[in-house]
Amino acid sequence: MAFNLRTLRPAPAAAFGPRPGVELSPIKDIELRASRIPGVVSLAQGIPSFDTPEPIIRFVQQKIAEGACSKYSVAPGLPELRELISETLLRDGMHYDPDGEILVTCGAIEAVTATLLASVGPGDEVLLASPTYASYLPAVRLTGAEPRFVALNEDANFDLDPDAIAAAVTRHTRAILLCNPNNPTGTVFSAAQMARMLAIAARHDLLVITDEVYKDFVYTDAAPANPATFPEHRDRVVSIWSFSKAYAMTGWRVGFVAAPRSRLAAILRVHDAMVTCAPVVSQYAAIAALQLGAPFIAQFRREFRARRDRIIERLDQLPHVFDYQRPNASYFVFPRVKDTVPLARDSHRLALDILERAGVAVVPGVAFGPTGEAHLRLCYARTPEDIDTACNRLADYFAGRSSATHVVLPAPPRPPRSRLRQAGVTVLQALARTYLARQRPRVVVIAGSRGKTVMKRLVTELLRSRYRTRANPLSYNTEVGLPLAVLDVDIDVRRPASVLAAYARSLWTALASRAPVDVLVLELGVRNAGDMASHLRIVRPDIAVVAGLAPSFSEEQQALAVLRAEIAELCQAVRRSGGRLLLCGDDPSLVALAQDLPDAALFAKAHIQSAGAQRVLDVDGARYPVQRDVVGDSSIYGLEVAVRIGRILDLDEATLTHFLTGKLTDDR
Repeated sequence: MAFNLRTLRPAPAAAFGPRPGVELSPIKDIELRASRIPGVVSLAQGIPSFDTPEPIIRFVQQKIAEGACSKYSVAPGLPELRELISETLLRDGMHYDPDGEILVTCGAIEAVTATLLASVGPGDEVLLASPTYASYLPAVRLTGAEPRFVALNEDANFDLDPDAIAAAVTRHTRAILLCNPNNPTGTVFSAAQMARMLAIAARHDLLVITDEVYKDFVYTDAAPANPATFPEHRDRVVSIWSFSKAYAMTGWRVGFVAAPRSRLAAILRVHDAMVTCAPVVSQYAAIAALQLGAPFIAQFRREFRARRDRIIERLDQLPHVFDYQRPNASYFVFPRVKDTVPLARDSHRLALDILERAGVAVVPGVAFGPTGEAHLRLCYARTPEDIDTACNRLADYFAGRSSATHVVLPAPPRPPRSRLRQAGVTVLQALARTYLARQRPRVVVIAGSRGKTVMKRLVTELLRSRYRTRANPLSYNTEVGLPLAVLDVDIDVRRPASVLAAYARSLWTALASRAPVDVLVLELGVRNAGDMASHLRIVRPDIAVVAGLAPSFSEEQQALAVLRAEIAELCQAVRRSGGRLLLCGDDPSLVALAQDLPDAALFAKAHIQSAGAQRVLDVDGARYPVQRDVVGDSSIYGLEVAVRIGRILDLDEATLTHFLTGKLTDDR
């Protein structure tokens, strides 16, 4: 029995249950129905046919083995991930501070829901372009607000219609929610219409929420016009992305929000109340995706474009059934069913009939709003074989022929599993030491917990202008990870052949390689007491950089104490060997540590200052103009650290100046 907490009397039945209009997504409903029918080919849910790329999986497996995924992260997400996101957005012309303007979420739909719960409430209205993604409707209704549909211009390939948007605004309208590129139509909204829409939003003081999950799958030269790239409208825009589609990571459930600080603070409170933090294992997968995933995105994009062309050819063979606008993005096509087709004006009944009689799952167009009626959404993210089978069955269905025999696809075999023995680890460590003794590179190590990856990237960029420089692509925290980084070797422990090949390559690299390296830049991760001693048995740093020390996980003060002790061991070892130390001067614990290290240099945010319209970096009295984009503290620290290391390694002043203007060229 449920009770009213104020009176301790049984609560009325109407006080419980979901809000009106909050129902299971029609997409999921179709998939559930399809799961009960043997041999169905599904073109319904937007799940890529690809598996998550192996480098991402291997990186996550390593993090799990290290124990890095067993605790909450801080609520906004792992600092390293937010920094990588900030850098990625900056390349697309969007400036967001990783500390306060980026939030890692459980996929894009949690981001959408948290944003709406933080921004609108009962009595408000949210404008939705129609057709639009089906799950937006229950997200709006959870807030008590009402969705209000605005038709896209189907004759203009479903582009925005600013005049219709302006006509739909009432005194209750608070926000506009868009998916760009659009799901289900595959439209990339034009920059001109986006600008007109933003002007309307400014006139009526409306929040603009834009869902960009398909931005990596565009098949024209026109990139999506993100509202956040319009500087005059930045303060009213909340942008949302996901790793699900671009990196074939739908099951990992990880995305992110970028928004002005004041708006994000409200979204963070809702996010914290709903989920505490995104799954840490998925956050590490996202880190690997941003660092290693670009080639896979390009591969997926090529394949999806070929599949788009394939399904369009098949639709062209059914001109008596479908009209369509060619999708320029995503992996959906949204054809209109001609009025001469039975059930054309009842897409829900039509989709169910196709499922039952043809064994093909498609999504009824009405699921995406009123102007979606008389359409079907077909997902071409499935294999070419599935696309052909589904289209053959659709051709039979619309011709009145039976497709009763369905083929059940076999489950993929599980890959074999293998583990490296401790003897193998010992061999790798010995080979790494041999390699360092032969090549004698200068070793730069970066430790700490805030901004290591950004620092490493900037240091490597600068040093490559003069020296043969190599950096490990990821952070290695294990006894086997560091020697692999030194040897520039990767191992897939689940594949015995890969393990044997990696050992052979390690042996060749250590004993016979003729590819000299002048500078080796490495991150040193610490999770447990003794990790640093293990690292120092392999490498002897010439320069050690220590970023600020802060917990990546909630309530992790004990781990922070371990980290501080391990960093102290690193600093003492570098001092004894005559190396150079660079410590973050904004961390009180490192400032205190530096008092016992008289030769240590401190880097700090205050060393970059504004001088009129220009920023200037002051390094021990030498002043350098800074003209390149800087977003967040880690970038500020990274620039100073790079310049300090460049000075230690005798780079000329012109090279340092060009680096700080963003005009440095790498001739190597």
